[in-house]
Amino acid sequence: MGTKLTNEEIYEKYHEKVFSYIRNHVNQIEDAEDLCSDVFVKIYSKLDTFDESKASISTWIYAMTSNTVIDFYRTNHIHSEIPEDLAEDKSLIEDEVLNNESLELLAGALRSLPQELMDIVVLRYYKGLTLQEVATQMNLSYGVTKLRHKEALGRLKDLLEG
Repeated sequence: MGTKLTNEEIYEKYHEKVFSYIRNHVNQIEDAEDLCSDVFVKIYSKLDTFDESKASISTWIYAMTSNTVIDFYRTNHIHSEIPEDLAEDKSLIEDEVLNNESLELLAGALRSLPQELMDIVVLRYYKGLTLQEVATQMNLSYGVTKLRHKEALGRLKDLLEG
């Protein structure tokens, strides 16, 4: 085995990433804080079972974080389904659309979207809301919001490439 990290080093290195991931998947900040604490308790209690020949520590922590959020949804019966994007990283479309285009082109493309799609993109990226928060604010189901978000990003990508 390589050099083992101490609990403090693990916390310092991964706390912000773990919290950000959880915060993107739960509505209430209090729940996110509790879940983040739960993840680190699990990490510390299971650190002796970690086998770096099977996965990197970041992968192991990410899996534990994802499973903790999924358990939270199951235990609390929140929504009828667990969000499908729990195991996904940001989509390549998001990165390409939001990082590689000038703001002027993006603003023009945004204005050409139907109002609802434009609102979803603005709330998600300008206001920094999670898709769950966008759904709540727009009085839409999470599933519909997720589909329309994906549609909006696809349309933006087509507009910006065309």
